[in-house]
Amino acid sequence: MITGLYISAGGMVSTELRHSVYANNIANSATVAYKSQVPVQLGFYPLLRASAGKFKIAIPNSAPGGGVKVVETYPDWTLGPIRKTDNPLDLAIQGPGFLVVQTPKGERYTKAGNLTRDSEGYLSTSQGYRVLGDNNQPILVQGTNVNIATDGNVTVDGVNVGRIQCVGFAHPERLLREGENLYYASEDIVGEKTPSVDSKIMQGYLEWSNIKLPYEMIKMTLGLRSYEANQRVLVTFDESLGRLIDQVGLAG
Repeated sequence: MITGLYISAGGMVSTELRHSVYANNIANSATVAYKSQVPVQLGFYPLLRASAGKFKIAIPNSAPGGGVKVVETYPDWTLGPIRKTDNPLDLAIQGPGFLVVQTPKGERYTKAGNLTRDSEGYLSTSQGYRVLGDNNQPILVQGTNVNIATDGNVTVDGVNVGRIQCVGFAHPERLLREGENLYYASEDIVGEKTPSVDSKIMQGYLEWSNIKLPYEMIKMTLGLRSYEANQRVLVTFDESLGRLIDQVGLAG
């Protein structure tokens, strides 16, 4: 009976964590190039099996369940809708590539192409982080007529000023998501970075969030029902345990 209490409580906690992921997705449904986050949960038994070697404990080959736990989230890299803006500094990346930007913490990667010029005339993200070229240097775009080719080549008033660096990763799901629509490549995957030859840069377009609001709302509703069901089970176990204690106490 105590096990049932823990299973129900674990289900409620897992549902809360999934809800927070879905709520964040919904909040970013209008964020440029935002990628939906998908929560991943595992049952208690496989988690216990995975820790057996670490703690040197004997785990049988089969065992009853024991609830679930959200262990991580991963991004859905599906391309979002691409819409025309006619702004020459708006870029949509059609393909798996990322723009490389310079931040105070080092290089970061983004798919958000709503770019601008900073105070010194360098091509920058909307947060002020400079976009890097193939030579790992910022790109100066002082001038009137800015043209960006599909391969990232940038010309200003007919003069070539650099080429936007567009990179890809063999395992993009291992990138770590940071705030401001940025991703970080840890040391174990930064070596996988290569030029993204399968990507095309589209000037005057933006990729929007790939969030499907009706789908996210359905998941929120199903999660709420799951939470309520676990709550009812928890109350039932609690009441049964209370009656058992009372009866045993009276019998004694």
